[in-house]
Amino acid sequence: TVGTFKEHLGIALALNLPVFCVVTKIDLSPAEITQRTLAEVERYLKLPGVSKIPFLVKTKGDVVIAAKNMPYARVVPIFMVSNVDGRGIDLIKEFLELIPPRIKWVERDNYPFMAYIDEKFNVTGVGLVVSGLVEQGKVKSETLLEIGPFADGSFRKVRVKSIQTNRVFASEVCAGSDAAFALTGVDYAEVRKGMILADPSLSPKASKGFIARIRVLHHPTTIRVGYTPVVHIHTIRQAARITKMSKEALRSGDVDQVEMIFTQRPEFVKVGDTFIFREGRARGLGMVLSLIQ
Repeated sequence: TVGTFKEHLGIALALNLPVFCVVTKIDLSPAEITQRTLAEVERYLKLPGVSKIPFLVKTKGDVVIAAKNMPYARVVPIFMVSNVDGRGIDLIKEFLELIPPRIKWVERDNYPFMAYIDEKFNVTGVGLVVSGLVEQGKVKSETLLEIGPFADGSFRKVRVKSIQTNRVFASEVCAGSDAAFALTGVDYAEVRKGMILADPSLSPKASKGFIARIRVLHHPTTIRVGYTPVVHIHTIRQAARITKMSKEALRSGDVDQVEMIFTQRPEFVKVGDTFIFREGRARGLGMVLSLIQ
């Protein structure tokens, strides 16, 4: 819906991320409704404060132009697709293959290994398998890593039995890979989304909270000390309570420096991490300035 589009566009703008739009179900929607939706999307992209250039992709030549302009975040390609009759699917596939990576992963290969856990599986005959994006470094099978933080903030050594990426066994994976790791030394029930796998040289430490600079994108009333939204940092999903603010109350559009404390357990976060917080219809984002351990 256009409402969801507006919300996601606002978050992308606040994080300074390049975006592209996909209008779906063009086989189902009458032509005049499709054109009305397209016109509304273009109108929002041109609004003051957004100031983007909508670019409707119709040909393979348009795909090349759109891909070249993506890193500058000024042009917003728009694709019209149907998953039923296949219209526009070839264009968006070619576009995804052409757009340059936003992060230079090769530069992160020499850092100590770290990956946030996104999913876990209990595989028959294998045991615990976790998966996630390798944020930095490289790792091989039979390597000893640390996993955590657990509920008490501790980390534990585990051994990587085997690695898969794109459902193919690999002897090594590097930064930027979405990989699955079979582990020994920890039980399935002890692992959760938001934990990290890290090289012991990182000496990871859990934090019970952090100080951050936040921006309120939308809130129907006001935010005060004691406000407890759900915070999204990497794969971490946990409620955090605002315990200190420099202002008495925050409303939509306000910026402030606040102290936030996790309500359930400590987490591994880093200075400079960006995050989104939400609660009901309220939305905001922030950046971690310092840690509370």
